[in-house]
Amino acid sequence: GINLDSFERLNKKEIIKARQKYINMLKKGQIPKECRGCIEYKERKLQEVIKNLFTKKQEPKITHIIVDHFKQCDCACVYCSQKVLYPKTTQHYELLPFIKDLYKSKRLDEEGNLKVEFQGGNISLLEEFEDLLKEFTEHNCQDFVILMNGIKYIPQLENLENSWKSHICISLDAGTKETFAKIKGVDAFDDVIENIKKLKEKTQAPISLKYIIVKGINDNIEELTKFLEKVKEIGGIKPVALEIDYKDTLLAQGKRFDIPKHYYEMFDFAEKYCKDNSIEYVLYPYTKSLLDKGYSI
Repeated sequence: GINLDSFERLNKKEIIKARQKYINMLKKGQIPKECRGCIEYKERKLQEVIKNLFTKKQEPKITHIIVDHFKQCDCACVYCSQKVLYPKTTQHYELLPFIKDLYKSKRLDEEGNLKVEFQGGNISLLEEFEDLLKEFTEHNCQDFVILMNGIKYIPQLENLENSWKSHICISLDAGTKETFAKIKGVDAFDDVIENIKKLKEKTQAPISLKYIIVKGINDNIEELTKFLEKVKEIGGIKPVALEIDYKDTLLAQGKRFDIPKHYYEMFDFAEKYCKDNSIEYVLYPYTKSLLDKGYSI
């Protein structure tokens, strides 16, 4: 709901003003249009959210931040949402000063309830990443979700502790270097595998691997089997998850996409393989809703 055409330092007052606008809409039972289509949006919980937020006398503190302001990446995934949403964006504003301001003004939770998700581009290219991670952890943030491609090793992730709620998620999407290159646009499969193995030995945070199904490239049992065999070889992955190409689902812009029959077979195969080999498997709610419905629109 905020226009950031320039890449100047964020305006805290503008952010708070926009947030209050949405809070007032929720109080009236209105859903901001920006919220519709979001995978985090659950209308069935609206009344519960309203009750929890607005029965308190004081302004609730922020407990969830998605760091998604940077778009630089060292690969070119065929399913990448950033290329669709921000095809020409290469710059980004500095986030750290704004986060410091939020802590100074007591707007951010400091009681261990803050969740921070790093999305956007690849965090190995975000110069502020180490300082942001330090700032959050110094204020008792214990819940990090780190989305990355694994092409470059990030030493700072070694400090994530198992006692926290954090996890690292890497979309591998392939079991062979040839298929990896077709999906990612770079020849780095072996590097990613080695970095996953190294990180698994160094960090206490769980590492999850995703396999995003892309029609015509990796939508077959043969490639999926090689991916799962690689997961088994690495060991200790928590969890494994399959998803469907975002361009066919979240970014379809109203175009209907019927889930092919062989996609269901792939999901069933992955679940059975993981069960037979004691590998943790998860079916995310949004993906489950797609499979239950049979189509996306």
